[in-house]
Amino acid sequence: MSLYEDIGGEAAITTVVADFWHRVSTDILLSPWFSTIDSTLLRFHLNAYLTVALDGPESYEGRSMRHAHAGLRITGEAFDLLVVRLGEALSAAGTTPENIKRVDARLSRLRPVIVEIHD
Repeated sequence: MSLYEDIGGEAAITTVVADFWHRVSTDILLSPWFSTIDSTLLRFHLNAYLTVALDGPESYEGRSMRHAHAGLRITGEAFDLLVVRLGEALSAAGTTPENIKRVDARLSRLRPVIVEIHD
């Protein structure tokens, strides 16, 4: 069974993305990176990206992670906190701690292409 299926498929991803968006858009450290972004479009892309990243059935057709985040001056601290907020949203949706660790491991591979400022 894929990680996507293990965490509950499309319904879970939709719930997690909505909760995650609320968490990052109200977080004092993270919200500045999201304040000028079209939230509907971002959630659409995040939903599609997570589906693919977790071995779901859809294909992601957005920009590469490097291109999408270039020039945003994302810090290591912000990236790490973003992963924590996603873990919180996954937990709130009923994802097991083991599967949250699996998601974290996949996202940690993105750190070198997203983080521009190393703390």
